Amino acid sequence: MRRPSHQPHAEPHRLEPVPSAEQDVITTRSRRCQPRAWLRAVAWLIDSGAHPKALATTTVDVALDLAARMDFQRGIVLYDLEGTARRVGISRATVKRHIKVLRELGALVWLEHGSRRNLRLPGRPYTATATVYGATIPPAYDAAHGHRLSGHGYTARHTGFTPEGRAIAAAQETADQNRREPPSRSTTTHSPEADVRGRSTTTRQARANKITQPKKKSVLGHPVTAAAYQVADRFARALRPLHNWLQRTRIEQLSWVLVDKAAAGASLQQVHAWLHEINPSHYFGPRWRPHRAHAYVAAQLQRDAAQERETAQRLADEARATPPTAEFTNAVQALRDDGAGNAEEIEEFAAATTIDELDASLVQQMRADAWGRFKHYGDTDLVLTAVDGLGVAEASRLYTAQLVDACIRFHNNPRLQNAC
Repeated sequence: MRRPSHQPHAEPHRLEPVPSAEQDVITTRSRRCQPRAWLRAVAWLIDSGAHPKALATTTVDVALDLAARMDFQRGIVLYDLEGTARRVGISRATVKRHIKVLRELGALVWLEHGSRRNLRLPGRPYTATATVYGATIPPAYDAAHGHRLSGHGYTARHTGFTPEGRAIAAAQETADQNRREPPSRSTTTHSPEADVRGRSTTTRQARANKITQPKKKSVLGHPVTAAAYQVADRFARALRPLHNWLQRTRIEQLSWVLVDKAAAGASLQQVHAWLHEINPSHYFGPRWRPHRAHAYVAAQLQRDAAQERETAQRLADEARATPPTAEFTNAVQALRDDGAGNAEEIEEFAAATTIDELDASLVQQMRADAWGRFKHYGDTDLVLTAVDGLGVAEASRLYTAQLVDACIRFHNNPRLQNAC
């Protein structure tokens, strides 16, 4: 995003830092705005000397980072202290100072105060809320530029100009035009040549000759519809604050990778459970977070799709398999009849067999089957049967503690079962 241009100043207005009591969305006197208008207001506030600690370098750099991640319509943005410090190239303390400067300028308000308090979400051992800011324009800026407003506070809207405001807007437009580069000289004309051959083109022919852009594809290669994207956008806005490892990705990026889930008819709770299941902290430790979280989600989607194709292929192969002959069936039955008298030996053998004696490939296949049943169908029978027969500790060794814990939580939470 470009650095904001400086605007011609109107008559000086008295500007004072906004007190802490007026830096919240409920108590603020500033109005919400879009990122482009917000950057112009920030540049004007800094040039006006509204805050003694505001800098045309660092403060503007922090504002540019926020604006690049803002919702374009409402100007809403997550704080992301670590990411801002890394992208701008300054310390965390410096980011905090200049965020405070923007709040005291009336250019930022709290929409959600971050907290480390546990939200006690199902399936999550710990969840903290993220700090969310809203871009705002203070009343001093509107008064200096002759803006007419409808309403008051955060929900006020810019509806027109006073006569002085029109003059300021005209001067700004002239300054913008003077900064534009002049058109290049060329001997070629840009106007199309007239067709004097008497040919006519019908609307149907014009539509047939028009080169249409191919439809965009989702991560799994499906056409993206407007309805599916709207559902995915709702998923992204509702779930990103609940998963701390997704904070580095933008809403539109997360929406795009969740389109396949929305198109498949998944519910919000199912997507929430799936994002918890693929949480990278389960595999790489609690301190590791993906730099491009949406790419990580896309990779997990492709992995699940590959497993589904493999399972479907195996089931199809089994369906096409040649049924056993009568001789083979009779032989198997004879072996079973012979083994019926050795029930005590079989039980003794089964008792002696432990999980450590199972083949590694068999254990891996059993885990894959149990994960697939739980993930796609909410089926916990395999795991819970092992828990009842072997105990939680042995079942965790067989199916992993993560899957056992997820199945027990799912079985004990009727809300999750109803969501399926």
